[in-house]
Amino acid sequence: SGGSGHSVFTKAFLDVLQENGLTLETERLFLAIRERVSSSAFDLNVRQIPTYEPIHMAGHEAGDFVFVPQ
Repeated sequence: SGGSGHSVFTKAFLDVLQENGLTLETERLFLAIRERVSSSAFDLNVRQIPTYEPIHMAGHEAGDFVFVPQ
């Protein structure tokens, strides 16, 4: 339902990555995705609000993801 054969979340995720030209930490990525997903879901008359939380049962020793444009 998000477009281009993707879910609302995946479409927002891919769009933010493609439009970004700087190093992007996961929290900044999340904030950009959350707004797009909420807006797109609202347009489809559904409620979808992403959350930013640790992955359960994964531990915390690995740190955070950083996305670097290529």
